Amino acid sequence: MSEKSQKLVLKQPDEPVVIFADQVRLSQVISNLMTNAAKYSDANSSITVSMWAENDDVLIRVKDRGIGIPEADLAHVFGAFYRADNEVTRKEAGIGVGLYFCHLIVDHHRGEITAASEVGQGTAMTIRIPREFRAESIENISPAA
Repeated sequence: MSEKSQKLVLKQPDEPVVIFADQVRLSQVISNLMTNAAKYSDANSSITVSMWAENDDVLIRVKDRGIGIPEADLAHVFGAFYRADNEVTRKEAGIGVGLYFCHLIVDHHRGEITAASEVGQGTAMTIRIPREFRAESIENISPAA
């Protein structure tokens, strides 16, 4: 983000949001979403990371004002080895497994990850996971995930 002079905006409630989750894996998910947001956004743009509680769930959203994802590609972005095929994505390194692993990790937390996007306007990736997490639900994910 610093290479492109991008600004990170954090939005969180005044009161702490308590969640019991696999900290390492959840950090990997958020890091991947932020990296993608930065990669596909212009220089001097802002990336917003928001977190809030809603009933028994915690929601985390990473939103950018980047190139966006075509509607036809939205249904496939969490698939293994899937990359939207356009001029910008061809210039960026990647094999299309980052969002797939994000989906696996969130799924093992018994949560969901969704994407909303409009071409030329940006993308919002939203994670919804229960506040309570049981470690046995994620023990089958390899450390490299």
